[in-house]
Amino acid sequence: MHTYKRFAVLFVVVTALETLAFAAQNQVGIVQEIMGTVTVTRNGKVLSQIDLGDPIENYDLIKTGSDGGMVIGLTSETGMRGTLIVKPKSVFTVKTQVVSGSPKTEADVLGGSIGVKVKKISGDPSLNVKTGNTVMGVRGTEFVVVISVNNGLLVTCNEGKVACTGDEGDELYAVPGQVVARTAGERLKNIPVAVSSLEDFQNRWYTEEISAFKSSAVRALDQYARAYFRYRDDFRKKSDELAREPIFLQWKKEFREGIAPAPSRDIQVMKQKAVMVKKLMNIRQVLFFFERIYYRLDEIQSYVPATALRSKLYNGQNVQDFMRLVASEKSEFERRAAEYRFALRLYAQRNDGKEPVSIGDEEDSFFDDTDSFFQE
Repeated sequence: MHTYKRFAVLFVVVTALETLAFAAQNQVGIVQEIMGTVTVTRNGKVLSQIDLGDPIENYDLIKTGSDGGMVIGLTSETGMRGTLIVKPKSVFTVKTQVVSGSPKTEADVLGGSIGVKVKKISGDPSLNVKTGNTVMGVRGTEFVVVISVNNGLLVTCNEGKVACTGDEGDELYAVPGQVVARTAGERLKNIPVAVSSLEDFQNRWYTEEISAFKSSAVRALDQYARAYFRYRDDFRKKSDELAREPIFLQWKKEFREGIAPAPSRDIQVMKQKAVMVKKLMNIRQVLFFFERIYYRLDEIQSYVPATALRSKLYNGQNVQDFMRLVASEKSEFERRAAEYRFALRLYAQRNDGKEPVSIGDEEDSFFDDTDSFFQE
């Protein structure tokens, strides 16, 4: 074989191996069980045909319908052994990064409920479950996190110990016999609950949260509407800027064509990242709040009393028209958020697997205001 042919074959083999290595490194879990309506959004596209054994990858967004559910088995890349159980009417994203030599996995719950049952394999891995600015940190335990339509939080634990840190830095522990709960606008608190009664308590808590919403639906929706319109146009503007960015368009083209990114220290790549990090951080500031708003609005549609539909909101629009507007714009904003996460993934490919701001960094100062728009 001529030298140039051997080189060409070697180049193809090395490129293929690099692609496979990155795919494995990018994998967070495997679908172990699936039921009802479930979608996974990846690389800017919604995947509705999900099967047992399919991978769950970094920056995937998992969404379940009212009849949906999924069990995700964590892979060795997370440093953990165990499962994430996604309940019906839930939305969350997941990612793993290596920080200071150890894998750090983060599940961000945007709405609904997920269960966690994990143990570390070896070393010093960690798994955090986030919702807004509240973080549930665990290294080996079994617990459930529930987010209500009122932005309330409930953490139940029947094995191990879960550290729950609020946005004001207060830390409480969910342990067998004691749950952690938070009403929107209030601090975390412990409530004693027998392990044998956890499921009943969780169901009662959520039912009470729905009742509380219904009893003041117009007031709650008025606050949702104020927050929705406050962040909507800003999100559109900043995601449009990302969509037009030539570097993002180039990265997407390279991804589609299977071109492996240049090393993170390549001069050209470093210049590209310097431009992209500003675009990504601009979106991240607004999407952090806005995404939670429109997913909650999607969830509460069925809970809005008929008597509230004709009531006026702060801007003169009635509740029914506002809910119709939200429904008509939902797919647009989900698409825009998906493009943002695709951009994050492409950035991480060129940054040794790390986001612009790594998990655990203290640089996210723009998230320090509040995680509850009900406090405004």
